[in-house]
Amino acid sequence: MNKNLKKSLYVGIAALSLLTLSNLNVNAKGKATAAHHQTKQVQKHVQKTTNNKVTAEYSPLKVSTDNAYVKSTGIVTMFNKPGKLGNAKVVASKTTMKKLAKSNSPKNIFYVYEMAKTNNGLYYAKVVTLGGKYRGWIYAGKTDFANDLTKIDKNTGITATSPLRYAKMPKDKTGYHVTSSLWTTPNYSRINSKVLDFNKKEYTKDTFKIESAVANTQGWIYYYVVDEQHPKINGWAFHGSVKGKHVNAKKKAPAKKAPVKKESKKNDKQKKDQTKVDNNDDITDGKTPTVSNNQPKQTNGYTLKFVNQATAQVVSQQTVGVNDLTNTTNPYPAANTSTVAKYLPKGYGFYQYGNAVASSGGVSNGGQAVIYVAKNPSINSVKLNLRIFDNTGAANPVNMNSNGTNSILNAQQELVDMNIMQGSVVTTAQIQKILADNGLTVVPGNNGSANFAYTDAGLVQGSNPVINVYYR
Repeated sequence: MNKNLKKSLYVGIAALSLLTLSNLNVNAKGKATAAHHQTKQVQKHVQKTTNNKVTAEYSPLKVSTDNAYVKSTGIVTMFNKPGKLGNAKVVASKTTMKKLAKSNSPKNIFYVYEMAKTNNGLYYAKVVTLGGKYRGWIYAGKTDFANDLTKIDKNTGITATSPLRYAKMPKDKTGYHVTSSLWTTPNYSRINSKVLDFNKKEYTKDTFKIESAVANTQGWIYYYVVDEQHPKINGWAFHGSVKGKHVNAKKKAPAKKAPVKKESKKNDKQKKDQTKVDNNDDITDGKTPTVSNNQPKQTNGYTLKFVNQATAQVVSQQTVGVNDLTNTTNPYPAANTSTVAKYLPKGYGFYQYGNAVASSGGVSNGGQAVIYVAKNPSINSVKLNLRIFDNTGAANPVNMNSNGTNSILNAQQELVDMNIMQGSVVTTAQIQKILADNGLTVVPGNNGSANFAYTDAGLVQGSNPVINVYYR
């Protein structure tokens, strides 16, 4: 059995009306298989292309993979490049886009992974369907959406959506057998959904508990299951392959039947016409959950549940205010490593090998995020890459003299001396302070000097992290 399983997914209950389903990922350190397709890695610096009088600047999205999904509106054609650049070829006609807009297949949801802005102020999104059939550029309005896809203008080619919504949990949550493979996320629900590398023989006789339930756009239900004998075996399974109920539960004596009153034929017909509800896998309809459908009542605050990845045990749990999960880079409430870092239990860092924060939907009262943590060692070294943007938008290394080089070395050592734990978060404010301490907020450029612009500092992964610092 793979003892290095990466586990970083749990979906809680959030409002159906919310458009995004965030941080949904279970990861395996062992090799995962059956990836649908790969998307091109987008560089963090701005690239520029020209075509006659029209230019476009390209940049990556800043939203997480879990929040980067949109649906076709059916009113715009897809091209192989931003349409205004000229000589653009049609990838999907307006007729095709209308069909995709009406489709409820999860394969026809788009993943957004790049943004382009033309010099006349138009924005385009580079997308690929989760099924991998269509890939290209779609007009997205006149508003920058790099940080939030809900800012995409109306009456454009795409609108923000979620590939999943949560479903009703079964009454019995333990004692099940799983007959299928386990997935990192439900199939066609994420761009990187994969089959986990578990041998089914390892768990064929084990029982599982169900910790979450979601439904895709077609209404197919998936359960997040955890092996009750070997908790490191966990993942998502189609509900049809999760068999049995409480195999060890004691059978209750049947209740005595009360006398049944005869009803009129009219009432009898009304009963027959009523829709039957399957309590084991019925889907919620977005209304406030009630006691009758076994959903928890909504409470004030947002719950952060910290789970030790190695043991699957809860380290700590606390409820915080929704507005406490904001910062300078997240003006709207969000559950991610940046906003949750200040609540990490002492002696723990974020789990490094995958998305550590798993939550369902946007941050709202009554919601919950599961944060996978680990007792990680401190870093051994850190490298600061100082880069300066030139007139073309390319980020080139800063040319430093010997004094400048020594300043960089001192800044790197200052970071090491902070005893930064692997899996913790280094903030922009911390980097700015270290740069100021070592006289690096301004650096020499080709035409004078350049000022600090931003850094990609964030989650610290590995023992020798590299942090890029950009100047303009």
